[in-house]
Amino acid sequence: MIRDITIGQYYASESVVHRLDPRTKLFGVLVYIVILFCIRNPWWYLACFLLLLGAYRCAKVPFSYVLRGIRGISILLIFTFVFRMLCTPGEEIWKFYFLSVTWEGIQKAIRMTARIALMIVGASLLSYTTTPKSMADGLEKSLLFLEKVHVPIHDMSVIVMIAFRFIPIIIEELNTLMDAQAARGARFEEGNVFQKCRGVTTLLLPLFLSTVRRASDLAMAMEARGYTGERETSKMNPLVYSRCDRAAYLCIILVPVFYVVVEFVPKWIR
Repeated sequence: MIRDITIGQYYASESVVHRLDPRTKLFGVLVYIVILFCIRNPWWYLACFLLLLGAYRCAKVPFSYVLRGIRGISILLIFTFVFRMLCTPGEEIWKFYFLSVTWEGIQKAIRMTARIALMIVGASLLSYTTTPKSMADGLEKSLLFLEKVHVPIHDMSVIVMIAFRFIPIIIEELNTLMDAQAARGARFEEGNVFQKCRGVTTLLLPLFLSTVRRASDLAMAMEARGYTGERETSKMNPLVYSRCDRAAYLCIILVPVFYVVVEFVPKWIR
């Protein structure tokens, strides 16, 4: 399951979504997440899912690749569903000692789990189609106005870039450790969930030490090359909006407009 983690990694492809400006994609993901937390009708979750299918189709990212990454967070989704189902008061359907399942709990558990899954899949499209450097440049350019109130946007964007750069490195290091442990007789794919989790905990300390060592090497390399953190640096490929970005902005704005018209206008008319 751990080997299947694809969230946060870049998927190289030649598509319209890959060529969009990172600021456009950041704005689109922000609008998508806001809408996702505003909807209440279950049919809107289906609409968001179909919207994601179309976006991944345009990005030429196989949805099987996305589902493989979802397997890595399946434990989180299951825990969210069970916790929400058992901790919501309402009309009881089944009870065992102090644990009770209610109809309201099942409904809220489905909505919460679907919301988290759709949010992760939607946000993953940004990392699949945007390199860490482009994402950092887009984040810095979009939030540049915050520097007027002394918010270190440049430093924050560099941190984001380094964090996304480290994701595939950490996963590769984790796979190497798992292969080394498997060669010594460890079995990470056997047993129940608790046995698998206990086996994974043996990898945390060497993975942490390896990550700290890599971070220290990176810091020394940046310092040796004269990096000071100042924002007054030139860009090899400055961000410029294209015609596709303007069309994408129009489509992104139409989505919340459509939601407001369908969801709220009939209520206002009444």
